[in-house]
Parts: sequence; structure tokens; C-alpha cells
Amino acid sequence: MEVHHLPEAIRSAAGMQTHTYEEIVEHISSKYPLIDYQGRQVYLFGQGRDFADHRHIVAFHPTCSPPTPEHILSYVLITYCLSGNFPLEVDEKPTTLSSGECVVLDRQVPHSVGETGPDDIAVNIILPEEFFDGFMLDGIADLASPFATQLTTIGAPHGEWRFYHTSEDEVVRTCVERVLCERLEPDMTSPYLINFFLAALFTHLMRTYEPHGQLDDVAWERSELVGRVREYIGNHYKEGNLGQMAADLGYERTYLSKFIRSATGYTFKQLVNAERMRHAALMLRGTPQPIYDIAQSVGLANLTSFYARFREYAGMTPQEYRKQ
Repeated sequence: MEVHHLPEAIRSAAGMQTHTYEEIVEHISSKYPLIDYQGRQVYLFGQGRDFADHRHIVAFHPTCSPPTPEHILSYVLITYCLSGNFPLEVDEKPTTLSSGECVVLDRQVPHSVGETGPDDIAVNIILPEEFFDGFMLDGIADLASPFATQLTTIGAPHGEWRFYHTSEDEVVRTCVERVLCERLEPDMTSPYLINFFLAALFTHLMRTYEPHGQLDDVAWERSELVGRVREYIGNHYKEGNLGQMAADLGYERTYLSKFIRSATGYTFKQLVNAERMRHAALMLRGTPQPIYDIAQSVGLANLTSFYARFREYAGMTPQEYRKQ
């Protein structure tokens, strides 16, 4: 699709909300659980969403929509205002996106959407943990952005968000336009191209708008080391050897073990297990491999141990997960 065709295609894809607020709340209540967040009740949206192999979901918020009640996602969310104004309340702080502006929410950030008019169009880009793997973002630690490190590190504390005044930013606009062109007129290569453009968008936001040069030497080392640990575990989760990682990274084993716990809130073994189970989940969704072979391929020869760990990770057995 050519860029000049986007306005008409976007308006058609966004559509117009035809349900009342009461009907929307009734639908949400029947589909999503209410959870307690700092003393107030919010909905938990999209647990276990199927990203297939795309590592992203790109969806439009309908125009003329009544408010959406406060909710939390288990994924990173980028909301970009395409036209008009998009009213939000993030962690009980009201804000409005103007055309060309965006907001990035980490996991577990409660937010709600206000009433939208006929010209208020926004796109939601939902990113699972798998998006932050691989060569696209290998150098994210070099950005020296604590927010970027938090977003891309599985075990980091989550809950931050950023508002970006990008209405005059050509790079942001171009990345979003190319994503939408591929989304609205897809072919077999579109999911891969969308991932590239989203990686460029994410990196540009972190590089251009996040504070730089404000980390002292200790903070810089911690941020950089978290990135190196995360990358190492991603490449060596099958072995899961803390001593070997410490030797390869040039640190003493006990120091590195304590650092990982203090910096991420998880032990080395917990991070390795999470990485193993994440890869196992990908194979259960995307391949017909027998479960025993999958367990071995992620470094667990003991099938009983694999079942126990996967149930703890996903809340269900591998067979149940594959059927879903």
C-alpha cells in the first residue's frame, strides 16, 4: 500500500463504535477478570493473547467510542494518535495525545481511555516479551536509558510509562506509516517488515527522547551489565551455568549472583527457567514437536521437571497450552 492511501484505509479499518458504555462494560466483565491494584479494582486485559510468530499486535481504537474502563496489560503498549485527539488516563493521571504524539506503557500500568469523537483515531501496538529478543535490539543497553533497560528485561520491575511529544518527528511518523501500510495490505513478508519498523521506532524513541548522559559510572555499569546478562541468558539458557557466565563476562560468581538478584528481583535460575519456558511455549505454539523433544531442546531432560516448571510458568500443562 502507498502512503497516500493510508487515511482512507485507516478510517475504514478503525471503524465506528456502535455499543454503549454499559454494553462495553458488560462485555469486558464477561471476558476479563477484575484484579486489585493498589487498593482499586482494574481489569486484566489480554492474558495469553495469541501473537502467533508475529511478535506484535497492531489494532485501531474505534472512533465515536464511549470510555473504556481502567485496565492493565501484561505486555508493552505503544499508543500513537493518528488524527484528532486521544484522551487517556494513565495511573489516574489525565493526559491527551494530539495527532502525531505517542505514549509507551510498560507492563502492569493501569490506564483508561476517554470518549472519542469521529476524527479521533489511534493505533495500539502491543509487544510481548518475544519482541525484545534477537538482533533487532541487541544493542539496547548502549542507549544508556533505564526505561529502555526496564522494558527489555524480563525480570526488571515494571510499571513506568512515558509520553512523547513526537508530532513534528519525521522518523516516528515514517515508521508508523510503514507499519500501517504493511498491516492494512499484508503479504507473507509483512510481519517481518513490521517488526523491523517497530524496532526502529522503539530505538528512536529511546535514543531521542529518553535522558542521556545523566547516569553516573555505577548506574551506567549496572544498566550495561543487566543488558549483557539478559543477552547471555538468551544465548545460553539451555546450559544455565552461572559459573560459566561469570567467567565469560569477567565477574566473580558470587558477586554476579547477588547483582542479578538485586538488579532484577530474580535469581539466575529463575531467569534461566523463564527463558527456557518462553522458548518451550513458542515451540508448543509453532511446531508439532513432541513434548519430550521440546523439553530436551530447552535443556531439561527430566520430563517431570519440565511439566512442573511449565505449569508454574503458564498455569496449565504443555498439552493444554498447545490446544489453546
